[in-house]
Amino acid sequence: MSEINFDPVTLTQSLVKCASVTPKDEGALTVVENHLSAIGCDCHPLTFSGNNSYEVKNLFATIGNEGKHFAYAGHTDVVPVGNESSWKYPPFLAKIDEGKLYGRGSEDMKSSVACFISAAKRFVDKYKNIPGKISFIITGDEERDSVNGTPRILEWASKQNYKFDHCLVGEPTSKNEVGDKVKIGRRGSVSFFFQVKGIQGHTANSHLAENSSHHLVNLLNSILEESLDEGNENFLPTSVQIATIDIGNPVQNVIPELARATVNIRFNDMHSSDSLIKWIDNKIEKIFSKLENASCTYTYDATAESFLNKAGDLYNIISKSISDVTGRNSPPEQATDGGTSDARYIKNYCEVVELGLRNQTLHKVDEFVFVEDIIKLENIYFRILENYFDVN
Repeated sequence: MSEINFDPVTLTQSLVKCASVTPKDEGALTVVENHLSAIGCDCHPLTFSGNNSYEVKNLFATIGNEGKHFAYAGHTDVVPVGNESSWKYPPFLAKIDEGKLYGRGSEDMKSSVACFISAAKRFVDKYKNIPGKISFIITGDEERDSVNGTPRILEWASKQNYKFDHCLVGEPTSKNEVGDKVKIGRRGSVSFFFQVKGIQGHTANSHLAENSSHHLVNLLNSILEESLDEGNENFLPTSVQIATIDIGNPVQNVIPELARATVNIRFNDMHSSDSLIKWIDNKIEKIFSKLENASCTYTYDATAESFLNKAGDLYNIISKSISDVTGRNSPPEQATDGGTSDARYIKNYCEVVELGLRNQTLHKVDEFVFVEDIIKLENIYFRILENYFDVN
């Protein structure tokens, strides 16, 4: 067992050194469990598989007594490093240089996990008998399928009669400085995988063929021709993005029979996956119902619905805690932008707010966090616990 060091910077380094690219763990959850066990948490390693996805290691840990139940949710898995030769330092070295801690997962979101563990350690040491319960929902599957991770942990916890009052998710939400922005909701996401079938032929004999790529282009143009909405007071406009176009034609004198494309839609609360499926069906019907020799089929992956938590008790406690630590009087921005997060599962159980470090380098080459930001976030998390349990 490695040395148990609760300094949030050192702990961040220990976690970053674990090359936990989803679904690999490479010891990351062991580091978390060792630290939480040292605090006195009751730890439950949870491995889930099935549901047409890969096996995932997770951890649920809890400490405390009767009273309000505060949960922290985070993930220890990371995205692939990309071209490792492009990195300034090896992506799992956790090198600190000129006030920056480099490494894959340093921002998203191993530093946050380290900060909350450190804050919980300080809180337990200071107040001994917690007037309530603190739990950790830590998954190794947030960056990919997110099937055998947080949703399965929540199902397990519910069956064990754990009931959460509030949950903080540690995704990087801040903008210009730590604590200036939190997430109280997220846009939904649905991806469509189109395949258009025509008739293959010689490019010189187009009258004897049916070019699938032409009809695919027409469909994509129809999808993009006008915005779905202009957004509203809580959400940005819905974004429609072509992610892939694949004709797979190795030569220039053959009309392709098949053409494929992927379209991802990040939608606000003016839409749902079901309404967007109907919208796509109408687009396909208008183009392909008139064609005898071309057809379009598709599958879809609806990974998340949009949701919004109206700012409540947890937001107010977080806002006060940020002010206590930073001295800023203006409340943090209440945002819903960005990608999806596991908050989409937690919102079915309790009020959930996301607060973490500055969102600036996640998933990039040379991902890094400022060391001073790690220290500041740990102080904010500690203050949140004090204000939440009203012990200060």
